[in-house]
Amino acid sequence: MPSVIIVGAGPAGATLAYLLAHRGVDVTLLERQLNSSREFRGEVLMPSGVEAIEEMGLMDAMASVPHQIQESITLYLNGSLVFSQEFDAELFQGHPPQAISQPHFLEMVIGQAEKSSHFKLERGASVKELLLDGTRVVGVRARTHEGERHYHADLVVGADGRASAVRKHGGFESRHVSPPLDVVWWKIPCPKDWPGPSVFMGKGHFMLAYENADKQLQIAWLILKGSYSKLKNRTSNEWLKEIADHISPKLGSFLREEEDELEKPFLLDSVSDCVKQWSIPGALLIGDAAHTMSPVGGQGINIALRDTIVATNHLVPALFSEDPAVLDQALKAIEKERMPEVRHIQRLQGMPPKVGFSSAWWSEPLRRLVAKILARPGARSKLAGRVKAMPFGVTKVRLRD
Repeated sequence: MPSVIIVGAGPAGATLAYLLAHRGVDVTLLERQLNSSREFRGEVLMPSGVEAIEEMGLMDAMASVPHQIQESITLYLNGSLVFSQEFDAELFQGHPPQAISQPHFLEMVIGQAEKSSHFKLERGASVKELLLDGTRVVGVRARTHEGERHYHADLVVGADGRASAVRKHGGFESRHVSPPLDVVWWKIPCPKDWPGPSVFMGKGHFMLAYENADKQLQIAWLILKGSYSKLKNRTSNEWLKEIADHISPKLGSFLREEEDELEKPFLLDSVSDCVKQWSIPGALLIGDAAHTMSPVGGQGINIALRDTIVATNHLVPALFSEDPAVLDQALKAIEKERMPEVRHIQRLQGMPPKVGFSSAWWSEPLRRLVAKILARPGARSKLAGRVKAMPFGVTKVRLRD
């Protein structure tokens, strides 16, 4: 029976474990954390992500996962409204964007995986080394609550995020594909009349706010790399003053009213990169471990879910062939199929920061020109066609029987 070790029980790792186990592959899922109740950043499912979940046969189970449908988008430039537009329900074909509770989502997927006798979850397991037979990866050495253990398998999959141990110990090289940013991330009570996802841009700032699955207002404030060090020791009142010039007056007033409710924001070191190759003999990277996505456009979880479908399509027949050469070819085929979409999305994600954060003499006139163009519905319609990869993906991703 073929066997796989998956490192990391995030969206990519959990769904891949579920898909492989239900196809007869013995899967051991190793997770460093003891549970899924931790802070997540990627909680917005785009239509491409919802469609991937549907392909996996998990839509009925998704009913138990708290979520908040996103029905519109509003853009502000330097505090002034540019446009507000409701999403076209027909356009999204039953897959509207939605903020989900990622802890509940992961527990749901793990629960579905546990219905298979081929699935095993090991929590509190931290990978310290890849085990080799010559140049081929044949397992991992991990530290667990029971002491050090060696796990062996036909394939090791690194789905352990931006700080991937598999990426590190496998010697995978990466390249940066967009300017590095700092993301200040915090939650506050959501206003009763909140209109929907709102983007605030201008003068070196880029902020996104949306109602999350817990009915709170989730705020992601993107700032230039290194800026956070100048702000981290300031009071909440100073934080509010810093962003007041870059958001709508109404939201600014609300934040001041709710100052006592503000939790201390924390920093997310945002890097958009991609490994130069996704695999080495016996090991594969997927999700953020292979390609860390920028927070712009909420793509991380969606791309990860689509990675798992393509990986499953190639891995199942290759693993059952019991031929290492066939498996290695499958690993290369996964990268070849997924890279066009990843590369295209990362290029699109890099555009708003270049416009929003530029301090060149021409940058503010350019931002005003862009805002003037986007204020016209016809222009927004044309632009939507050019950036449709953000909500819908680039390629068709279908799960094979």
